[in-house]
Amino acid sequence: ALLDKHFINGALVPPVKGRYLDVVDPSEESVWGRSAAGTVEDVNAAVASAKNADYTWSKTSGTERAVVLRAIADAVEKNKPELADKEAVNSGKPLQEAAWDIDDVVGCFRHHADLAEALDKKQGKIVDVGMEEFETRLFWESKGVVGIIVPWNYPLLMATWKVAGALAAGCSIVLKPSELTPYTAVDLAVIAHQQAGLPAGVLNVVTGFGPDVGAPLTAHPDVEKIAFTGSTATGSRIMGA
Repeated sequence: ALLDKHFINGALVPPVKGRYLDVVDPSEESVWGRSAAGTVEDVNAAVASAKNADYTWSKTSGTERAVVLRAIADAVEKNKPELADKEAVNSGKPLQEAAWDIDDVVGCFRHHADLAEALDKKQGKIVDVGMEEFETRLFWESKGVVGIIVPWNYPLLMATWKVAGALAAGCSIVLKPSELTPYTAVDLAVIAHQQAGLPAGVLNVVTGFGPDVGAPLTAHPDVEKIAFTGSTATGSRIMGA
């Protein structure tokens, strides 16, 4: 099924203003489906959800997060045929290449599960400051809410490169996929929460156009970090937000 809703606080929700946009199959240049056209109201709801989830998710250990990351990898692998089909049609790439992308998504989550576990071993590491009267230890903490904006050409894989790292570090997320290729990002959030045990609010997805979703996301005072891949012009605007 093509999901035409946002994913906020562990549930599929319609856009606040009831707006939708057409999603095109580029191989035929025909309308394939529709997706939610988000606005600042949807972004605010998603950020609030992520901030609330951060209070508990950020306090989990790397080992606990690794369990969830591996469960996401297993669930994505289980859903590979449907995800690859959607990716191929929506982004206009050969099915075989889309299937390879899903394999890479699975591998990326498993890799970051290993990194999350390794993070536990670094906690409390003694740092030599050259003075015997002081004992200095280094602890790694979550940054907070991360806004993620990704392009159309590797929709799920590009999102995963950012999502997996943020989850491993204990961050909560608001993800904005390209308005051209929104579906597998929403699928990822559904799979992560419903099949892999990711707590509600940790991964939120808001679909829509850059000025309506990306701009308020990058300017939101509760978003502590932005991970972005896209044009130089948009990147410059994000840096100035």
